[in-house]
Amino acid sequence: MAAERPEFIVPDFLDGTTPENIQERMMNELPADIDDMPGGFPYDMTMPTALVASELVNFHLVRALMIAFPQYAWGEWLDKHGENIHVYRHGATYASGKVKITGLQGTEIPAGRVFSTVATSETAAVEFKTVETARIGEEGYVMIPVRAVLQGAGSNVVADTVILQNKPLDGVTAVTNPDPITGGTEVENDESFYARIQLENESESFSYIGNDNDYKRWALSVDGVGDCIVMQAWDGPGTVKLVLVDSNGDPASEELTRAVYNHIVSPSNRSNRLLPTGTAKLTVAAATTVEISYQCTGLDYDSSVTNLEQIKQDFKKAVDSVYERAKKKGKFVYHQAESLITDLPGVNNYVAFKVNGTETDILLSEEEYPKTRGLDFS
Repeated sequence: MAAERPEFIVPDFLDGTTPENIQERMMNELPADIDDMPGGFPYDMTMPTALVASELVNFHLVRALMIAFPQYAWGEWLDKHGENIHVYRHGATYASGKVKITGLQGTEIPAGRVFSTVATSETAAVEFKTVETARIGEEGYVMIPVRAVLQGAGSNVVADTVILQNKPLDGVTAVTNPDPITGGTEVENDESFYARIQLENESESFSYIGNDNDYKRWALSVDGVGDCIVMQAWDGPGTVKLVLVDSNGDPASEELTRAVYNHIVSPSNRSNRLLPTGTAKLTVAAATTVEISYQCTGLDYDSSVTNLEQIKQDFKKAVDSVYERAKKKGKFVYHQAESLITDLPGVNNYVAFKVNGTETDILLSEEEYPKTRGLDFS
């Protein structure tokens, strides 16, 4: 989830504040009988002051104006705008999943046992800890929940890569992860955080009646949630279903969907419950992602302004707006994505543009979420 932020326009009252403008006004204030020509003592001595004054206005004062408004603020200053309305930046989260431990029946696998991927010359091993104690059953294996040792997206791994024991354990002959381990996300970026601040501001006041914005706001307040699709009355009157992706745009993990459910329903403490009384049932599920690849050939661009890698980054960011419309309309529109190309900085034209190898729209069901898979630009 991201919101486009407007470009900051320097106010008119800061016009005429270049070093030359400031020095000219200083020289105009000199008595008429004082030499004000370039190279003279007054002229040379006032320029350093003019330089400092111009920097104070055009850099420091402009930055002070920008951080006063959430649409222009960044970092810790944007955090303060969020704190004012009780919206807080998401922290990084841990990847989680399950590993399959094979070995002798009855072998105990204690909580906190570390398993990892294989380190390479380019990447360090990714480590995971078991979160509970378990024993290998008569089938000769046991599935154990694990959690990454470190937070962040770097701890997400594909299936069958967690194959090493940190320390050998008697009775264990093999370890693997049959399914990907997911859910690790980075600290929320400014664009996503601002979008949630904007969502809260647009709601005008706190609402607990259970409209779509309420459910979306509640879900997005949980660390690791990237976006939420709200489906009212999906299984009859009084039922609500929330479909989630994480901050990486991937289907939400079981741990994340459970965290959102607990945050809204608060089964252990009804005084913290957000779920409206009239709602009979809340279901929280992971979205199904529809991967979309883009091919663009014959790109004509100004190399003094941009390059292929920057064009890819700019497009990947811009196409999020098309995804937002696609979720609402149930259709990814080819021409909306195509029109983004020549709007990118430095891009003049292109020869061909395709989406998943075609020039057609893509239909999406209510629980499907588009995600960029690859960019082949040349």
